[in-house]
Amino acid sequence: MKSLDYEKILRFIMIFAIVGISVLVVVVNFMPAFAYDFYDLYPGTEHGRSNFITYPSVLYLFAIYNCFMYLGSNDLKYIDVFILLSILMSIMRIISIFTNGLHVTPFTVLAYPPELLGAPVLFFIKKMIQKQSI
Repeated sequence: MKSLDYEKILRFIMIFAIVGISVLVVVVNFMPAFAYDFYDLYPGTEHGRSNFITYPSVLYLFAIYNCFMYLGSNDLKYIDVFILLSILMSIMRIISIFTNGLHVTPFTVLAYPPELLGAPVLFFIKKMIQKQSI
């Protein structure tokens, strides 16, 4: 009996995930009317409130996880992941500003600076740590 090739199965799943998530990124960023209906965010009568809680929370929990993993291990690979996450957040924030405009609110004052400066600051600190350990 031939055994399953789990590497091929995992590769198929990853390709499917990339395509599926890429479609969601395009829908959310470039088809806002459809996205509001799809995610039921506005006015959100079915599952919009649940989605609003779920998706940002996953992002936040992933970031928190990486922080704890770095604190527990001092392994800079967790900082690399955090830098990548910050870069992606910055790119998506810039796309959001281009597609929807910039509206200054308390949220923008509190959220935008860390999102846009997170990657360069972390990258600089990481390089300085690496330089010290040589």
